[in-house]
Amino acid sequence: MKRSLFFVSTLLFLCTSYVQAQFEIGVSGGYNKNYLHTSTGYRAYTKYDALSGFTVSIPLQYHFNNWLAVEADPGYIQKNYEQKRDHFFDGIYQKSTNSYIQLPVMAHFSFGGDKLKGFMNLGGYGAYWASGHIKGAMANPFNLAPDIPDNQQTYTFFEYDKAYNYNEKYSFDSRRDRRMEFGLLAGAGVEYLLHQRYRIFVEGRYYYGLTDQQKNYMINQIPRYNDTYVIQAGCLFNLKNIFHPELAAAE
Repeated sequence: MKRSLFFVSTLLFLCTSYVQAQFEIGVSGGYNKNYLHTSTGYRAYTKYDALSGFTVSIPLQYHFNNWLAVEADPGYIQKNYEQKRDHFFDGIYQKSTNSYIQLPVMAHFSFGGDKLKGFMNLGGYGAYWASGHIKGAMANPFNLAPDIPDNQQTYTFFEYDKAYNYNEKYSFDSRRDRRMEFGLLAGAGVEYLLHQRYRIFVEGRYYYGLTDQQKNYMINQIPRYNDTYVIQAGCLFNLKNIFHPELAAAE
């Protein structure tokens, strides 16, 4: 009986040590730029510009060998953009700051030497649109413009009217807003193994949204997709360095 318990305990210890040796956890953060991919053909003198944001995450990697791993990267990311109007409507705009809780899952391919390596990530992601904030200026229906002078051929709206400025939390509409987003991702970068314990990396990543931000609530609806470019840096460390530091030091 004692031999059986000893054998089982030894086997569990070896399995746990093996899993810990293959598993890495860390932290990362960086800068991103989000583009709203849509059409403005239905609305004259309107365009969408990309806006900057940031992302933070906790990367988790499980290594099958020295060149292949599977990675999950739960975290927070902003997907911001701005709507601007010009010509007669010059001065009307809206900046949208959108916060997402996102879970990318990908295959991690690495190549190179023992310490300095290049890597590539391929996979997909799911995200939840957690909150939004809007800031901008629009026409003020309670402050009408005076008559336009006869000799004035061209002008902008705000030369003769005051804007209505707003800065507020975005209110979701359950009939219109689709808060779940799914898409594909690709990334590439370099990593460096420091003191046989810490894997420092820099990565560029692209998120390609496949899900329309809006539900099908009207006829001839024009879809709106997020395209997000990220540059991030971070550090990973092996679990055996936490639970069995003497083994890591021996290596």
